Amino acid sequence: MKTDLSIEMCGHKFKNPLVVASATPTKNADYIRRCVEAGAGGIVTKTISPEPLLKKYVSPRFTILHKKGWPQVYSNYSCEFLATYDHDQWMDEMKAAKRYCEEGKVVFIVSISGESMENWAEMAKEMEDLGADMLELNFGCPHPRDLGYKSGQELGSDPNGAAAVMGAVTSSVKIPVLGKLTPEAVSPVEVAKKVKEAGAAGVTAINRFPALDLDLDTGRPLLHGTFAGVGGPWMRPITLKWIVKIAREVGVPISATNGINTWQDAIKMIMAGSSTVQLCTALMYGRKQLGHIKDFLKGIESYMEEKGYSSVEDFKGITLPQVSTWDVVDRDTRAISYVDEEKCIGCKLCDKWCFYDAITYVERNGNKKSYIDPEKCDGCGLCVALCSVEALTLKGPKPVYLGDFN
Repeated sequence: MKTDLSIEMCGHKFKNPLVVASATPTKNADYIRRCVEAGAGGIVTKTISPEPLLKKYVSPRFTILHKKGWPQVYSNYSCEFLATYDHDQWMDEMKAAKRYCEEGKVVFIVSISGESMENWAEMAKEMEDLGADMLELNFGCPHPRDLGYKSGQELGSDPNGAAAVMGAVTSSVKIPVLGKLTPEAVSPVEVAKKVKEAGAAGVTAINRFPALDLDLDTGRPLLHGTFAGVGGPWMRPITLKWIVKIAREVGVPISATNGINTWQDAIKMIMAGSSTVQLCTALMYGRKQLGHIKDFLKGIESYMEEKGYSSVEDFKGITLPQVSTWDVVDRDTRAISYVDEEKCIGCKLCDKWCFYDAITYVERNGNKKSYIDPEKCDGCGLCVALCSVEALTLKGPKPVYLGDFN
């Protein structure tokens, strides 16, 4: 069976659902060409803004938190700002980028950030005339502004303000417009509703969090000395939550971003209701840079073949009807933990995780093995989740969903 990786979003057909997000990998035409050659289905250009301070970078601007967990679980902590080019230079870069995307049949999405209603509309029209297939309005950039006007996450935290900007842009262009949402200070669902009413064709969910980390010796904020953005693989469950909520409550096309570190993560985003999946941290902090795109595509295609899916649409949104409301979740069925004595190494840790005093140790051929009293076991799942050798399993009258622990 031949698998079809293409997906339709906002009237455009993406040859596959992988989009390179608005960030360093799309900083100019040359890197956009590399994204096209790497196999991306779409690209979102680095955000262009008229604000001079957003074009002048600090050094250093990238670091990593929780490095011992890299590359599986870590935090991208950084403060890179927006596109560094002046207007004429950026237009030249975008003309070349558009040509590369056309040649590679890649959807060309331009990200903008304005300083006034008039400026937002002017930039949008100019990028449409240049040949942008879609626009993405940056309502989510986590870096603080203090510029005297709202932009980035400050604007995205104001549903009415974001809607006003969206209305100004959508009334000035005919191409689809996405609003990139922030998780900060306001429900992205409410912002999604407002921007949809103002004409948004879809949304990108969600940007990183504004954050702060410190140097332990001096207490000084890391990098440039003020707040920065933080994200990483740990954000996947947060992003999935907002995708499901927006898909169910707003019903607008979604491009997922943040927390996507593997092809499995990408599939989960689509299952939750997103049409496309934007990659950034996985490419920047990974071992293969843009080479990860091919790994993602291969993994998605193999998964589809294994599951018998002929198209991405076959599994898009399958999670939505399975998300229960809190009041009706099963509170009556109980599962029990069991020990596989062949796998158990007698590390004597699992009793430390049991708050029901159900775990003791027994002698088996001269070795200590865990024993779980089924009468005391509450079936909470903590010991099963933490066992390093997977010697514990949870079984009950219904299927148990603890995940693959990745």
